[in-house]
Amino acid sequence: MQEKTTTYYRQKVDEVLEYIQNHLSDDLNIKTLAENSGISFFHFHRIIQAVIGEPLGNYINKARLETAVKLIRYSGESFLSIAERIGYNDLSSFSKAFSKEFGLSPQEYRANSNIILNTHVDYRIGNNGNLTSDLKHKIIVVPDKQVVFIRIKGEYGNAETYEAWDELVGFAMKNRLLTWKPEFLTYYFGDPDVIGFENCMSDFCIVTKKKVAESGRIANKVIAGGKYAVFRFKGPYERLWDVYRAIYGEWLINSNVELRDEPAFEKYLNYSDHIKPENLLTEIYLPIK
Repeated sequence: MQEKTTTYYRQKVDEVLEYIQNHLSDDLNIKTLAENSGISFFHFHRIIQAVIGEPLGNYINKARLETAVKLIRYSGESFLSIAERIGYNDLSSFSKAFSKEFGLSPQEYRANSNIILNTHVDYRIGNNGNLTSDLKHKIIVVPDKQVVFIRIKGEYGNAETYEAWDELVGFAMKNRLLTWKPEFLTYYFGDPDVIGFENCMSDFCIVTKKKVAESGRIANKVIAGGKYAVFRFKGPYERLWDVYRAIYGEWLINSNVELRDEPAFEKYLNYSDHIKPENLLTEIYLPIK
């Protein structure tokens, strides 16, 4: 009996998700979706979330923006037309949502055909506070990167961390190194679970287009590129070590890839004082052969 009930609700949820995909321009409110699904309105949201593992509103927003990515790249439609097709009332709302999700504007994405957007979140924090995963990582080749950087020793997230970032960003602004969407990276040397956070070395980096005169502890270097497995996390920075443990413990040991003897690094896609911690997007790059 239990198996039959589970199958019934999973089928109903699949029908809801298909309906959403075919009606992105509509007002996809819970009442309408519940009526079309045949699931009781009083229990609809809990059943949907139990099956898909996230709030329905999050799923709808993701479906709309993933469709926008395809339309921008493969159609010649105007941004306003795309916005209307996926359910946004105006171009401004669409542009803000797109930039918040992917770290660049629709215009920037269309203008550069070399950009590959990772539209999937591999790790997120569930409503119960636990880390949840839906792994669809990507493999990319990262080019060499010219950077300015500061190296610090100690636990990431302490006062020195923020002071170092402030110093580095101030230097980059003074020397006009920041683009509209700068690349902020952190390279880690050493496993904190082995040597302790207090003994870890970290390089805080900003990618630049030119080499500039060094100042104090701010230096230049070129980081060699290579092949990486990339995982996307949505959530607060203080949970990133949980994500690393999950990648190594769940993905790496069950994969056929072999790591290169290079440090992993993080890329911060939408860092801002105005972004809530739960909406921060971070990509983790694991060096592979």
